[in-house]
Amino acid sequence: MFEEIRSIMVSTLDVDEDKITPSTNLRTDLDIDSLDLVEFVSEVESHFGIMIPQDSLEGITTVGDFADLVDKLNQ
Repeated sequence: MFEEIRSIMVSTLDVDEDKITPSTNLRTDLDIDSLDLVEFVSEVESHFGIMIPQDSLEGITTVGDFADLVDKLNQ
């Protein structure tokens, strides 16, 4: 799951793949703003065929947290 999320991040957000680890902080390490996040979430939803409720993003701080959420919603 992490590898797929990282691939989507690289293509959608134009970030360096080497900077993305499970412990990478979305806001402080990657400087993702709210507009970037909306675009990224939309791409992830389309890729996996899922809906990510806005309230489920609360408390998500790292790439690993996000991958865990997507994994949970994709079951």
